[in-house]
Amino acid sequence: LLMDEPLSNLDAKLRIEMRNAIKLIQKEVGITTIYVTHDQEEAMAVSDRIAVMDKGVIQQVGTPKAIYQRPANLFVANFIGRSNTLDAELSFLNGEGTLTFASGYAVPYRYLKQGVTESQKVKVSVRPEEFLLESGSAGIEGEILSSVFLGLNTTYFVKLWNGQTAEIVEESSISSILENGTKVRLGLKLNKINVLTETGGESLTAGVVNDAR
Repeated sequence: LLMDEPLSNLDAKLRIEMRNAIKLIQKEVGITTIYVTHDQEEAMAVSDRIAVMDKGVIQQVGTPKAIYQRPANLFVANFIGRSNTLDAELSFLNGEGTLTFASGYAVPYRYLKQGVTESQKVKVSVRPEEFLLESGSAGIEGEILSSVFLGLNTTYFVKLWNGQTAEIVEESSISSILENGTKVRLGLKLNKINVLTETGGESLTAGVVNDAR
């Protein structure tokens, strides 16, 4: 069964109801279904496996979890979900990897593919929820530009040291939302971020699965 953008003309609430109904019916009937969509959330919600394509070429095939958490390249990281891209330097000392950002912030990084031992410039893909708003002196320097309260989560837009704007999602707390202009330091959830080659064409992070044929 081929389904080509079946929910594109529905409102947001009905889209969610219908995608759940489609998934349940597909499981009951048991027919193999190819579902075409440009809605990344919809793709993850209905699929057992996702194929991400760029200009007609499959970039990665895998489960929604694998595609989101361990993208094969920068295109996949930016296409599925939201992602911030930072420049960094990957270096090694006694076999231990370190990521150093242009702001001077350096962190040990051990989640690399086997065989990656060469120092090089890299791209670091950080999803909004993979940042940490730190209270200490260590971290990537930033300044709160604006915030959006969305109930469960609060989204902050932060101006980084290089002028780049990063999107950060934090679970909403009872305490006050950080005011615009507040200076912050950003930490990283190192086990979740993804390190890629300088061109973004290949991931250097362990755990990437790609079933593309």
